[in-house]
Amino acid sequence: MTNSSIAADELKPLPRLDARALIEQLHQLRKTPVAELDWQRYCELMRQLCRATGTAVVNLTGISGAVELLGLASDQPTWSPLSALPPDMDLFGKATEVGYSQSPVTNTEGSPHIALVVVLKGLPNRFLVLAIRAQERTQLNELTLRALLCTDFDQQLIKPSAAPLQGDIMEMLDLTAEVMQQPRFQEACLSLVNGITQKWKLQMAAFAWVTRGTPKLSAVSHLDRFERNAPQTALIESAMGPAILMGQEVLWFSDSEPLPVEDPLAEFAATTGSHRVMALPLKDTEGLIHAILLLSFSSDSTPVVNADRLLLALDLMQPRLTDLQQRSLGPWSRTLNQINRLSPAAFGPEGGLIKIGVLLSLGLCLYAGLGTWNYRIDASAQLSTEATRLISAPFDGLIAQVHATAGDQVQKNARLVSLDTRELDQQRAELMAEVSKAGAEADKNRADGRLADMEMARARLDQASARLKRIQFYLQQAAILSPFDGIVVEGEKKELMGAPVKKGDKIFKVAKIEGLYVMLAVTERQMRHITAGATGEISLLSHLEHNIPIRINSVIPVAQVKGQEGNQFMISAEVLQAPQTWWRPGMTGLARIDVGPKRIAWILTHRMIDNLRMLLWW
Repeated sequence: MTNSSIAADELKPLPRLDARALIEQLHQLRKTPVAELDWQRYCELMRQLCRATGTAVVNLTGISGAVELLGLASDQPTWSPLSALPPDMDLFGKATEVGYSQSPVTNTEGSPHIALVVVLKGLPNRFLVLAIRAQERTQLNELTLRALLCTDFDQQLIKPSAAPLQGDIMEMLDLTAEVMQQPRFQEACLSLVNGITQKWKLQMAAFAWVTRGTPKLSAVSHLDRFERNAPQTALIESAMGPAILMGQEVLWFSDSEPLPVEDPLAEFAATTGSHRVMALPLKDTEGLIHAILLLSFSSDSTPVVNADRLLLALDLMQPRLTDLQQRSLGPWSRTLNQINRLSPAAFGPEGGLIKIGVLLSLGLCLYAGLGTWNYRIDASAQLSTEATRLISAPFDGLIAQVHATAGDQVQKNARLVSLDTRELDQQRAELMAEVSKAGAEADKNRADGRLADMEMARARLDQASARLKRIQFYLQQAAILSPFDGIVVEGEKKELMGAPVKKGDKIFKVAKIEGLYVMLAVTERQMRHITAGATGEISLLSHLEHNIPIRINSVIPVAQVKGQEGNQFMISAEVLQAPQTWWRPGMTGLARIDVGPKRIAWILTHRMIDNLRMLLWW
């Protein structure tokens, strides 16, 4: 094997092409004169088209059959065409007889593959060698047909439109206008096939709409109706397949050499007795095939068809036919078509981050619609107790000393406040003197026998004694004591020191730690979710790291207005935990009441929905 014509840099593979670009490049390459043809590029294009691991074009020279390598493309740098062929089988000779040959082979590394050898028509002693993966065995017939369709280098067969063109462009424009004036898709398709059949005196013309790469017959010339499941319908749709596969017009002539594999066009021609068959694809602006026009020529038909003018007319008709076809479908079919049109962009390799974001968004939406969370209601909370005592002033006076302040823990009979007793002490001394004087006057009057004066003196004595007892009682109450063990919850030392007080003024408020409960304030909107016996937790502002379990006991059925917060309901809840030393009545915090599992979407949107209901109700 000679390999001198291939440089090392030429073995670099081409970028991966899509099907449309691949077919177009092969079509242009096969129009190149053989002497100037780039075999290296041809091998790379055929490797991608036939999904082969390696492709080569070889030339058998001389009587000895020496192999000359013209071009090679492979994803393995050490691959060679001879290593891909079985040593005990002459695939070149077999291919010369029938057009192609194939055989399973295991290479020197032990990897199985299928060797395919195809004759290059029009180029004597030249062959295309392909190494196809063993996994592609089920698609071998299709891959072989692809290779056979792209190995015909007979210039007279690949350029049938080079003959003198006939037909008037005005007639094609008239046909285009007639088709575009039809109000329904079926009528437009019938006008198209009947007009073409009449113009070129065809044996038959058929039009099919392509859905997901499969042609679906829409109209047949001279037939208003046809059976969808009839064998003739399946035969016509099968004959349109090569045009979809190649992405361009496909011709079949009765005098052309038969392909060694099943040819849908040849089968259709043999069944219908056609002299020539042409399949023309109808593409949109993006190059996607939307429809196929199949023309069947008899021996009496127009010898040469102006395919360029026909394609121009079809391009003009394409937007109108697409619009009529979409209107003829039901809502569900239109939706599916839209999904199919957008699916390449949605599932292609471009825009990976956007697609990941869309998938995550869809997943979150699905989770929000089907998943549940434990819904909890927020409420303000305050520790309260019923064992409280107000400490008030026993008489008018001044506060001399303050022995406690808010937050202090006090014992029973502990001194809280001492009132100023200087004025009381002075009043007591005066009254004691007045008592002594009244007693002396009573004794003197009794000795003198003045009974009336004695009684008056005794009355003054009793009056002074009563006033003295009151002053002595005040003096006993001047030291205010704690009535029980508890916490001073109201009363600041700095505010009380030296302050004047009147009898009955509140000085301190003392509460017991035991018997604590929680008062919750729930908004009117959330009140509908609260039931007796519901559980929850509170977190006090002084110790946010501690969560205290609670259980609702009762609901006060009267709303209270609390400023901008609106109406609120008061709820009593018991504490399900032993009292802690740091608990103090009056402490506030936040409570969360368990309602139960709710849909995530409902949790996130129920407030907005409630607002809309209030706004739009009637």
